[in-house]
Amino acid sequence: MKTIVVLSAVLGLAFSQGYQGDPRTAAIVAEQRYLGGDGRFGATYTQEDGVNFKEESEPDGTRRGTYSYVDPNGQRHTISYTAGKHGFQATGDGIPQPLPTTLPVAPQPQYQPLPQYNSPDYRPPQVQSQYRPQPQPQYQPQPQYQPQPQPQPQPQPQYQPQPQPQYRPNYDAYTTTTSAPHRFYPPGRLSLNRSPDGYSYTFNKA
Repeated sequence: MKTIVVLSAVLGLAFSQGYQGDPRTAAIVAEQRYLGGDGRFGATYTQEDGVNFKEESEPDGTRRGTYSYVDPNGQRHTISYTAGKHGFQATGDGIPQPLPTTLPVAPQPQYQPLPQYNSPDYRPPQVQSQYRPQPQPQYQPQPQYQPQPQPQPQPQPQYQPQPQPQYRPNYDAYTTTTSAPHRFYPPGRLSLNRSPDGYSYTFNKA
């Protein structure tokens, strides 16, 4: 397995130096996956833009992996991580560093409590003016309801259905096929080995 990882790193460095396309459509030039009978499984692949990825899972569910990429300045960054019952923990030169904890803090204004009623500085609130009710408008009786004559219903025109055109399938639309996207694997060698309790899969670009 270590040989595959070293080979993937060498292939990633070689392809990344000459790749000028869109990273979202970079093809996979090498890949390997396996599943063991003891619950272990793993995957590793290399893209033509220099991206490398490797992850292995242990029987207890803990995952350990590394991935690397090439930034626009041509520098490679590698990150290693572990994910399991203790959470996700990552280390590497591509992780943003936290801000320093000794940032200057502006002084906060001191709390000034309000004077209590039994203190010498207490002043009772100002007495509000007495309530003065507003004059209410006098009641004006409404005129009695006069029923209005109901309009006579107008006859509605009868519905005449329009004839529908007959459907004719266009067989010419099924004669053309879509071209394969660039994301598909390039031509290469593929091997798949199966066992009663697992499998191994390997692909390498020709």
